[in-house]
Amino acid sequence: MNKTTDMTQGNPFPLLVKFAAPLMLGSLCQMLYTTADSAVVGRLVGVDAFAAVGAAGFFSQMAYEIVFGLVKGFGVLFAQLFGKKDFRGLRKAVAMGAILSAGASAIVSIAGLLFAGPVLTLMATPADILPDTLLYVCWVFGGVFITMANRFSSTLLLAQGNSRAPVAANVGSCVLNILLDLLFVGVFHWGVAGVAAATVVAQLGSFAFCLVKLCGLSHMRLSLRDFSLAPVLLRELLHMGGTIAFRDGVIAVGGLFVQRAINGYGTLFVAGMAASEKYFGLLCLISDGLEGAFATYSAQNFGARRMDRLKAGLRCSVRLSLAGAVCVAVVVVLFGWSLIGLLVAGEPSHLQQLTQTGYEYLVTLALTIPLMSLTCLYRAGLQGMGSTFAPTLSGFVELGLRILSVTFLSGLFRRWAIYFASPLGWLGAAVLLGVSYHHVYQKRQVMLTQRPVR
Repeated sequence: MNKTTDMTQGNPFPLLVKFAAPLMLGSLCQMLYTTADSAVVGRLVGVDAFAAVGAAGFFSQMAYEIVFGLVKGFGVLFAQLFGKKDFRGLRKAVAMGAILSAGASAIVSIAGLLFAGPVLTLMATPADILPDTLLYVCWVFGGVFITMANRFSSTLLLAQGNSRAPVAANVGSCVLNILLDLLFVGVFHWGVAGVAAATVVAQLGSFAFCLVKLCGLSHMRLSLRDFSLAPVLLRELLHMGGTIAFRDGVIAVGGLFVQRAINGYGTLFVAGMAASEKYFGLLCLISDGLEGAFATYSAQNFGARRMDRLKAGLRCSVRLSLAGAVCVAVVVVLFGWSLIGLLVAGEPSHLQQLTQTGYEYLVTLALTIPLMSLTCLYRAGLQGMGSTFAPTLSGFVELGLRILSVTFLSGLFRRWAIYFASPLGWLGAAVLLGVSYHHVYQKRQVMLTQRPVR
């Protein structure tokens, strides 16, 4: 579990598959846990509680996107330094990243707790589920520091080519979360608060596991000297992580517009959309694993000046992700209706409407997921090469197209405009990032050829 992987040598195909496989397993466990999480609420508490958690989805996701985006940017620099075998620089970068992460966690947590109520009101959250939605969101933002620590430690392991330990932590976290859900909701009857509390405690357990694994790496033993402020390194980390966090935050704002449009259709429509979102991890199972693998692969090889390997790595990743998307789409079309029905119990007439909404949205996402896969792979490759402009701009493209769909197209296409809001954003971002990736690749290749090795 403590092993690292040098991705600058060897055939890209087995390297990417070997690295991505544990990440896919982790995504599967994550999907199973979120599905079980929702099933506990939907079946033990009721449709309204299920809808309340769903209505909190895009707003609480904003906290996660900012946290994950910041740390994802740090991970690019960590992987580049590891690829160069600059372990002293890596330790210093980790220390500075930890300081920035702690500060960012405090800001996000305080801002979220202060503005949760007004934002949920502006999003037209149905009055019958607003109190539970607010309660869930407050738990999410209150636990941001733990979420940040968990993601930081797992990203640091991934940057060094270790995808097994983060996945093992994720699997353990999922099992713990489900057990705590049953305890807090089924035995203690804490309702929505019990689900949120279980998630925070499980994240803490995952962080503890990753921290133990990091302590087992001799080159990662930090000293107090590593925490002395390094302004140049802080600026570089902020440039990489801040731009990604800003971009992902912008994309999340688009989600708020989508959620407001969803809320306008009532509680049952909210619950149906939430049910399909719980299976989004199934749709992204292969693409998420390959994105994580290619992000580390591209950053390490760029740090090692191996531009020739980036082209082969991207080709392998695209082919695998598209093949996987076809398989997933077949599963969703055939079994999607039954999957939606597993999550909630209630009156047959209500379940019929809820399930139809969830199935229609789930199939729409499944058939368009290749657009998201291409977006993520091009974005990971650009970030691995240290390019942040196009990935940041792509966030605004997604935001604009999502707003366009739910605001201006809903009068013509009604609920289908909501279903296609995300796919339309992926399409625009994929085109922008694809063109940018090939342009930046050519520039970086010329730059590294002309620049002497230090």
